[in-house]
Amino acid sequence: MKTNLKTVTLIAAVASVALLTACTESSSSRTPEADALAGNIVGGSVSSAAFQKQNGVVALVINSDDGQGICTGTLISRQLVLTAAHCLDSSRSNIKSIAVVFATDLQKTTQEQVRFGVRGAVHPLFLQSAMAGGDGAWNDLALLKLDSDAPADFKTARLPTADNLTAPKTMLIQAGYGRAEADRNATADTSGVLRQVSGIAVIKKSTDGKELLLNEAKKGSCNGDSGGPAFAKDRDGKLTIVGTDSRGTDSNSCIGVGIYTNVASHLDWIKKASDALMSNAAVPAPENPASVSAPALPAPSAPAPSAPAVPAPSTPDPSSI
Repeated sequence: MKTNLKTVTLIAAVASVALLTACTESSSSRTPEADALAGNIVGGSVSSAAFQKQNGVVALVINSDDGQGICTGTLISRQLVLTAAHCLDSSRSNIKSIAVVFATDLQKTTQEQVRFGVRGAVHPLFLQSAMAGGDGAWNDLALLKLDSDAPADFKTARLPTADNLTAPKTMLIQAGYGRAEADRNATADTSGVLRQVSGIAVIKKSTDGKELLLNEAKKGSCNGDSGGPAFAKDRDGKLTIVGTDSRGTDSNSCIGVGIYTNVASHLDWIKKASDALMSNAAVPAPENPASVSAPALPAPSAPAPSAPAVPAPSTPDPSSI
């Protein structure tokens, strides 16, 4: 989702990035893409560096022709980040660069905590059902390849091996860099700090099993959390990423029902797309000829040897919940 953030400087090479959180439009002018871009962590707490490193949660600072935006993502290998398709979709605004930040606070980022995205793979069926006037799953999922390995002290998130961790009433933990206030249109914006919230219950899965509906009646995701993870505890007590933030159901408030892409139902595509990105091969061909192709991201220039900085905001392309 898009959200406006007070402008900040994030390392010379990315001084012009923003937060892809969703700026929602009036219901009369909303589009599927705009709706998707809606959903930070409201009612949560600031995450520790230990939590971030243990679970591979990162920020995506995106610089596009429309300005800057921020999304959240999860490290699933040393060079691959799992996020939302609407964060990487350049069909409405050309993406110039994406900085991936391995820090809990974008205002306190150092040069060593930044990598750049060099290639992206957007799910071939992203938004297909919505654009066709249907109400099926959005397949709001994407992968981003980094220009170099993640910091050595970061672990990769555990992917599910089966769709057995998201039964109704299962309690999940959400994490993201989005805003902490529920009002999507609020002038104040607290985006840019990694937060987490627990006790988010699964309401149910979509009919096709590709999406999870989560109870965010009092707390949950908001603008800037797009692409961020929802974790479930496995039998051994470790966290497994079961969902990625896609969108919300209210254009004005982040409180209500959150819609997350069900990771377990997309494991086959994640594996194929991961292999393609890492081997520099073509990403998996779309199942539907009319589907959107994945974008190739320009290689960013090397960052200047100066120190900190942070992302700047604007109103970029679509984001989610």
